[in-house]
Amino acid sequence: MKISIFLVVLLAWSISALADDSNFSTHLYSKFQTKGCIKCHDFFEKERGGMAFKSHKGRSPDICVFCHMQDVTGFKHADEWFAQPGLYTSGMNAQQTCEAIKTGLHAKFKNKGMVARQIELHLFEDPRVLWSIEGATSKSGMLPGGGKEKDLVKEGVTKWKDQVRAWIQGGMKCQ
Repeated sequence: MKISIFLVVLLAWSISALADDSNFSTHLYSKFQTKGCIKCHDFFEKERGGMAFKSHKGRSPDICVFCHMQDVTGFKHADEWFAQPGLYTSGMNAQQTCEAIKTGLHAKFKNKGMVARQIELHLFEDPRVLWSIEGATSKSGMLPGGGKEKDLVKEGVTKWKDQVRAWIQGGMKCQ
């Protein structure tokens, strides 16, 4: 019995030890699939049931300021809240999600250093991204009407940055 438990623990440890932190799929893919990320990125995607076609159907972007006020979002202007249209990630596998990120940055036309800086700028400093990371800011997960998104990126911003850096430094592999 003790040998069985030891083997199970050894197997679990060896599998996690073999995980390559430089692969997008190791840590980042699941985080890009949280509701904190896909709610914004799928907002304008009709075929994905984006919120523009559900709870926000027929609303003009000009009235966003009435619900997405600065005390909720942290943004001075509500129009800064929108994610880039066409960069959805829900329903994609790790390879597709990673490639979509690079396509959105036009990475094939840039050197890796420039792409790395743009990724770090967006994923480390953009308030929209920080909103989706549990505990990153006092506004993380805040929704209009006093609600709070619960499906956020877990483990905090320090772990998030470490995992993003490992992926970048490993060559931004889409595996």
